[in-house]
Amino acid sequence: MRNQIIKLIPVAAIALILASCGRDAKTPGRIYMPDMTYSNSYKAYVASDVPTPEGNLMSARYPAAKTIPYGYIPNDSAVRSNPAYLMSYMAKNHYTHSAEKWQEEFDRAGKEIKDPLAYTDDNKSEGARLYNINCTPCHGTKGDGAGQLVELPGGGDGPFTSRPPDYKTRLPLENDGNIFYVVSYGKNMMGGYGFQLSVKERWQVIHYIKSIAGINGDDNGAGATASAATDKGKKDDKKK
Repeated sequence: MRNQIIKLIPVAAIALILASCGRDAKTPGRIYMPDMTYSNSYKAYVASDVPTPEGNLMSARYPAAKTIPYGYIPNDSAVRSNPAYLMSYMAKNHYTHSAEKWQEEFDRAGKEIKDPLAYTDDNKSEGARLYNINCTPCHGTKGDGAGQLVELPGGGDGPFTSRPPDYKTRLPLENDGNIFYVVSYGKNMMGGYGFQLSVKERWQVIHYIKSIAGINGDDNGAGATASAATDKGKKDDKKK
């Protein structure tokens, strides 16, 4: 009797396995642990049971308005305690990126935004690397607007008909905040790089283009005031 039971165990196991399998390949049979098979959490790009106020059922949604990603703002008291430094990281909450308000916001950025990065060789060299990747096609390696999209190697005109201004003539007229706004949101035919480059990377590029324009690192361009000089002193302290 015992031997017969032992022989029946494999048969029963095979029968159980076969019973758990459905004939339809797309329909699962019996599920041993349904809570592991069916997740209660939402899956990306699958319709949600809770619609947005606009009636959108997509589970992949925009973050709440004016939210900042965790870790986006540096854990640096010099940045967190200075509204002008902090504005670089909070710009999307204060500027609309609207073509109708471009000049107004450009002027305001020159007054509200200050450079939070210390001027170091490392930041400038990284800025040069990023500049060569993102900017040289239009602005050229020397920042004179003679990129290959503007001026072909043989001297002919490239496909881009609007020649960017020479950094040496344009950048001394602008504050750091103005330059940051243009790099982030663009100007005229130039698109913004706020989505491609992080805040730190944008300032590193600005460090580099100021250097090829012949501007000393901490010089703030047009409109540099006593407050800018105070900021410079703070940066010098950070370097130490």
